[in-house]
Amino acid sequence: MKTFVRRFPVSRGVLLGLSVLVACAASAAALDYQGSSSQFGGGFAPSVGYGGFGGGSCSVDRVPVVFIHGNGDEARNWDFPSSTGVPSVYDALRADGYDDCELFGVTWLSSSERALPQLNYHRPSKTSLLSDFLVDVMSWTGSSQVDLVAHSFGVTMALETLDQHGLWSHARRFVAIGGGMRGLSSCYWVGNANPAATTCGSQNIYDSRIFGFYPHSWWTWNPRMSNGGFRDAPSGRSTLFYSLSADIHDQVLCGTTSSTAGCGASARFDNWSNVRAQLDVGYGTPATGVDFDFSDWTLFNLGGGDIDGVGHFRSRNNTGRLVRNMLRTSCTGTGCCAGYGDVCG
Repeated sequence: MKTFVRRFPVSRGVLLGLSVLVACAASAAALDYQGSSSQFGGGFAPSVGYGGFGGGSCSVDRVPVVFIHGNGDEARNWDFPSSTGVPSVYDALRADGYDDCELFGVTWLSSSERALPQLNYHRPSKTSLLSDFLVDVMSWTGSSQVDLVAHSFGVTMALETLDQHGLWSHARRFVAIGGGMRGLSSCYWVGNANPAATTCGSQNIYDSRIFGFYPHSWWTWNPRMSNGGFRDAPSGRSTLFYSLSADIHDQVLCGTTSSTAGCGASARFDNWSNVRAQLDVGYGTPATGVDFDFSDWTLFNLGGGDIDGVGHFRSRNNTGRLVRNMLRTSCTGTGCCAGYGDVCG
């Protein structure tokens, strides 16, 4: 078990899922957090992406897990150290018996795209990349299904991929962490057609598969961010769904002082029988510290719960035990909190 102490840096408003990389001890498991961007093994050579991990010289005995990272991020950060010394998400599953040939991640953003996260949005080329990776994983493992664990922008990208490419029958379980399924309140400040922050765009009038995170309304059409959109994905599916949220402590979903009421609901699915658990793990500083940075016209947020508790990023980094429970047990509701040892309700 590693120990890790750090001061969580600030994050900038609408950059959904922008992960901050700091020096730390390398993981003791097969994935090396400080290693190369491409850590594929055992002959697994996906046809798409900008690196990632997975594959190995072992037998596949469990349903493979595919991790989908957020905006500005990369695959190896699923081994990002927790703030409390508990195992990372990747290490928690390894400790539960998963082999490296059962855990996969793909970096679906190029280095230039990761450097400018405010310009990234949902588009067909990215859903095709993720679809091809899922197919590669199933082909290599011989499994007809995968479990998906997604964070932030990766949540809606994964949902859109399953929709656009007809892959729902291949998704056994879906764990959504800090996803913007109702858009971002900070986008109200930026606007729905700002060329400097296309992450906040509404649905493209020429291609409905192109859209950003501007909340839906009758004057800014973006139906996936509305009732009946991404939050309604469980309807009619055999997939089992789970969500984790930092609620008011999430500095990305709740990035303005004027739009905090109910902002955490953006990370939760609507209530259906196959939605097994939706847990609030956030605590610490609420996400209300915001100012306007006139030098680059972006919102400047002070870090929310990630300063002294759990916010947008630590809701991923710290919750390996919860992800393990959701993938490996039949837990429901707060029963999925078993063994977590931190705020969970």
